[in-house]
Amino acid sequence: MKNKLVFAAGMAAGYVMGARAGRASYEQIKVKANELWKSPKVQDKVSQASETVKAKAPEVQAQAEQVLKKAQSAMHRGNDQDAPTSPTDEYKI
Repeated sequence: MKNKLVFAAGMAAGYVMGARAGRASYEQIKVKANELWKSPKVQDKVSQASETVKAKAPEVQAQAEQVLKKAQSAMHRGNDQDAPTSPTDEYKI
């Protein structure tokens, strides 16, 4: 019985110390991640990516509409063989 109590006390102490160390490590990672996210270089890349997505969105939408129309017309004819199996089969993005 004594061994079980010693073991349980050791587990409890280890848990408490680990939880404290874990929280401190988490806070350090959180601070570093925030610093990285707010960095001008990262924000410049985020802005560039956002602009690229905005510029390409109409083109991607038009291609998706074409694929959808072709698939719908093939389904109405009852001939699924003409319909592309995925949007990128016929139209390369």
